Amino acid sequence: MLGYFLFSILALTSLVPNFSDDPYLTITSLALFSVLGIISFPARKNIADYEINSEVMPLVKSFMLRTLFSLFIINVLAIFLVKFDPNMPEGITESMRIYPMIMHAVLAILPIIVLVRMSSKIK
Repeated sequence: MLGYFLFSILALTSLVPNFSDDPYLTITSLALFSVLGIISFPARKNIADYEINSEVMPLVKSFMLRTLFSLFIINVLAIFLVKFDPNMPEGITESMRIYPMIMHAVLAILPIIVLVRMSSKIK
């Protein structure tokens, strides 16, 4: 989760200078990565370090499933933001857009892998 949080800070700081170019796209991107930063804010202790009774375990699993699915959705939306963004930084050609799209695809696939593993352990 720390990686997602640090990436959201990187994305937020890189989007602020583009506000005058396309304010609607910048506000959309800022909102998206702000939510990503809030969701992935690192906790002081890992949830595995707590003693959790069996009554609360379904609630914790539900929370984790929703969080991971949210990370997946945010990164899928970011793929489309990169694809359709008319204001890419100087030096990035049309063919180079695939690199940030691949990065967002990897960041979207990682929560899905965890979701699949969690769902197999639930049964």
